[in-house]
Amino acid sequence: MKIVHISDLHFPTMIPFLSLKGKSIIGYANYYLRRRKKHDLTLIQNLISYIKNTEYDALVISGDLTNVSEEREFAAARNWLDPILDARTFIIPGNHDRYKRESLHPELKFEKYFSEFMGTSVSSEYYIRKKMIQGTAFIGWDSNRPLPIAKANGYLDPNIPKETFKIIGNDYFLVCHHPIWNPGNYLESNGHKMVNRREIAELLLEKPPLIYFHGHSHSNWVKAPGKLAPYYILNSASSTRFSDSSHACGFHIVNVRDSKNMDIKRISYHLLSETFTETDLLLFEEDRGEI
Repeated sequence: MKIVHISDLHFPTMIPFLSLKGKSIIGYANYYLRRRKKHDLTLIQNLISYIKNTEYDALVISGDLTNVSEEREFAAARNWLDPILDARTFIIPGNHDRYKRESLHPELKFEKYFSEFMGTSVSSEYYIRKKMIQGTAFIGWDSNRPLPIAKANGYLDPNIPKETFKIIGNDYFLVCHHPIWNPGNYLESNGHKMVNRREIAELLLEKPPLIYFHGHSHSNWVKAPGKLAPYYILNSASSTRFSDSSHACGFHIVNVRDSKNMDIKRISYHLLSETFTETDLLLFEEDRGEI
């Protein structure tokens, strides 16, 4: 199976400041003044074109399509992604897609635009989504919730892994927005990371996934299977951002031959040629970071 993984697309969408309320004013100002030019339209167009012209079996998108979860952002994201959205796509929300309470009530904005690519809900109480692609389950979890200004951390109810184990076999892929492991040079603060990820990692030892796909931290990495997390962990954030000295951006393509035989390639954007090409894989052993 060949899997393309992209994340944290943060599609640039113009929003009138006077239409914003509460934390969205600060959040959008932060995006507009600090990050807007880092998510270039030409880069985004080339990313969509690259994926459209690539042969693959599954496309995983691990959240953050928007910046402040405004309705017009979801509509724009759907329009950008339309050329590559099909039955092979599996998508989950990120924290910016659940940025404020209005993204959840009176209707779920993310689901309104992307429900057909989110798999089937298998729990009436928790966000657990399942989609079968070529006989293998892709499981989606939602670690996000609206938070106060300057907070971006995540949380998963410990019952979510337990409920998930009831509906999967031994081989499955897990998609969640927040990291469950970080390399030592890219650790997260308590205000940014999944606050109970050690507990979740311990629960996953009962039935480890083949790969844990995530985003959230805007620099690519791959963690090799280890004792605490005996599976690959892939971070493809941000797939639409220019790389710089602090952010090694791009995305990954994984060829899964079996549970112990995987070929992982990292694809990044080269500014001068305006093309995506294969580049060095940022692979870490587990002891070079922490859960």
